[in-house]
Amino acid sequence: MRKILVALLIALLTGCSQDYRGLQDPINFIPENSVVILKLQDPDLFFSNLKNNELIKKNSDFLLIQDLEKNLSLLNYFPHNRPAYLALALEENKDLEFAFLSTEAPQIETDSIKNKMVETFTTKDHQIKKYTLEGQVAYTSSVDSIYIFSNSKSLLESSLSGNKRLTNSEAFQKAMKASSDKQPGIFVNHKKLEPILNRWFPQENLDHILNFSNWTSLDAELSQSAIKLNGISISGDTLPHHIDLFKGVGTSENMLPNITPSEAKGLYSVTFDKFAALKENLTKFGRKDPKKGISKGEELLEIANEAGLIYLAEGNVLAIRVLDREAAKIALSAHQEELEDFRETSIYNYSGNFEILKPLLTPGALSVYAYLDEFVLFSDSFEAIKKVISDFQNEQVMSKSEAYQASFESLSTEASILLLTRNSSFKNDLSEAVSEAHQNATKGLDFKNYPLTALQFIYNGNFAHVHAVLTKKNETKSENTASQTVAIHLDADLATRPVFFKNHRTKGNDIAVQDVNNVLYLISPEGKIYWKKQLESRILGEIESVDILRNGRYQLAFATQNRLHIIDRTGRTVKPFPLEFNDEITQPLAVFDYDNKRKYRFVIVQDRELYMFNNKGERVRGFTFSKADATITQSPKHIRIGRKDYILVPETSGKLNILSRTGRPRVGVQEKLNFSDNEWYEYENEFASTSASGELLKIDESGKVQKKKLGLSENHKIDATIKTLATMSENILTIKDNEVSLDFGLYTAPEIFYIDNKIYVSVTDLQAHKVYLFDSNGQLLPGFPLYGNSRIDLSKADSNSIPDLVVQGEDDSVLVYEIN
Repeated sequence: MRKILVALLIALLTGCSQDYRGLQDPINFIPENSVVILKLQDPDLFFSNLKNNELIKKNSDFLLIQDLEKNLSLLNYFPHNRPAYLALALEENKDLEFAFLSTEAPQIETDSIKNKMVETFTTKDHQIKKYTLEGQVAYTSSVDSIYIFSNSKSLLESSLSGNKRLTNSEAFQKAMKASSDKQPGIFVNHKKLEPILNRWFPQENLDHILNFSNWTSLDAELSQSAIKLNGISISGDTLPHHIDLFKGVGTSENMLPNITPSEAKGLYSVTFDKFAALKENLTKFGRKDPKKGISKGEELLEIANEAGLIYLAEGNVLAIRVLDREAAKIALSAHQEELEDFRETSIYNYSGNFEILKPLLTPGALSVYAYLDEFVLFSDSFEAIKKVISDFQNEQVMSKSEAYQASFESLSTEASILLLTRNSSFKNDLSEAVSEAHQNATKGLDFKNYPLTALQFIYNGNFAHVHAVLTKKNETKSENTASQTVAIHLDADLATRPVFFKNHRTKGNDIAVQDVNNVLYLISPEGKIYWKKQLESRILGEIESVDILRNGRYQLAFATQNRLHIIDRTGRTVKPFPLEFNDEITQPLAVFDYDNKRKYRFVIVQDRELYMFNNKGERVRGFTFSKADATITQSPKHIRIGRKDYILVPETSGKLNILSRTGRPRVGVQEKLNFSDNEWYEYENEFASTSASGELLKIDESGKVQKKKLGLSENHKIDATIKTLATMSENILTIKDNEVSLDFGLYTAPEIFYIDNKIYVSVTDLQAHKVYLFDSNGQLLPGFPLYGNSRIDLSKADSNSIPDLVVQGEDDSVLVYEIN
């Protein structure tokens, strides 16, 4: 088992087809000696997601990861967001070499580098540029419309020549065609793996990996808390591979997890529908005398459809699932000596072996056996047999564990080969398998909160489907607590607070945020960066969720300095947006949906002027209010009281315009008011805000103004709903009539959230980096305060019923907390 898992670990920690379309495709210039090839739709985005993967971050000191980071660090100087291939090659006693291939030249960012040198020279057929950047060397060139750069001159020249094309290999072409165009792809050349494996493993451990197949093609889905690989493994030539052992064999359901103890180190299950075909394939695979030393084992396998190994601290157990227990007893009639009765289960003496299963299974010496449910268990250890029996009776089996169930949401119930490993045990097994020089580094691998790795191979005519999952478990939390689930690092510091954005596919919420380079990100609640989009300037205010096509699919709506943007959740602009304006937009975008029918009105403010647009980006001509008497101080606010709609537009002069839908005056407010910076709200069926001196201002529908002293400080902040008023003054938070005294600090405005009929109120102390969350009675929720550096957003981000909180962490990070 661990030999195959070695290959899986390398695939997972290193990060992970395009159709063959003629000579203008970069695929034709991939170096013939490539060990691993990555197909990347957006290389910058891929490496951002790779950087944010929690497991890789936790193991950044692992020598294999350090080696990759060191040798691939040149890619930082060549940012690229167009489709490209990254080919990795490794010769004996050489450093890792790479070639990056694309149809578009990368933008080489070397202006800020002090220690740089650029040379140009010409070979027989090509011009090559040599970059020396901070002591590292990169070579770039092009052929036809293909751009290539590499850290190796010889690898670059090999790529440019294209003499030996990988596309001449039928297996490689199949691997490429099997790959998705929507996910990063990884292609492993098993024939070329030996140099990289030789650095880590003794030669005698490599045969099963090198000979398993010809090419393996995997689509890689990377999020912060999970790595998922899906693809195929292809034999594809005249030489036999281990994958060919399943030709004509069929599959059956992998039932071994149902009897494997939940604390097992791992399991390895092989299924078959026709043992005769499997036996013939095993015999052809180099066995000179398939019956030597078989005893009655072969007879048992003829009435079986699954065989596997359970790896325990007490010893290994071979488990064979039989179709008929009585037939199994006949097959084992020569082994009827009962040695012990354990929990009403007889344990018998056994003197045979199952050498016929090599190289798929190598059970080793076997001395005892027992019947358990559909299985016959064999082992050289009494204690191992007893462990399986007792845990099965206590229902403490792997198939019932949360880690197993989470993994198998993405896996098939039937597979030719199923491998499951408990990662904490696997690293110890791995450290024993690697060469002595790498044992300490391997023992230091950190799989905390990643209990299980699952890997499947499902044979299907000269190739096998491959599925691999390594996912973070849901940590057991005390009731009514808050815990961090995700930390995402952006490419630059945050410019806006992160907010939730509706995801119509998951029925949950994704996260939208902009950095100081004006790049907009959309991120899953698990921390996967879906896309990055360069904007021309900073977003004003908040990002709104709208559904302008009225089909249940949401878009992001916001204003920047001179544009009104509508962007769908794939990162594409919705036409005819963006709307462009010559003059500067001075307030955040206001979005009105009068009757909740998604017939939106988008309102833009430019100093004193106000413009209203509909879903089609057309000016709403029926809206008559176009210019205020003085500068508009806030985004216009829509408030509905009873069956009447009002639009509030405050001015620096102290005038409050209260308009109808058509923009005509609806409520006359005769008094000039000394507004605070707080918005206007509907509170107790009236328009409400505060004065600069801290009074509560309330205006009824006739225009009558009421003032009430609340004892608020000059720089107070408020939020309000129809029935709830929250104020923050100095260090005093008031929710309704409930006062909360906090430490002195620099607090954000209070924010009221209403989720599942519960009111939550939040403030953040930006000075102490603390997020507070209270209920409607002013009681601080358990687990708070939490670390944070911005106002929060609160919603249900994923499929469970627990609210999630998103907030800025460090300058460049977004944090997600789960609130129980």
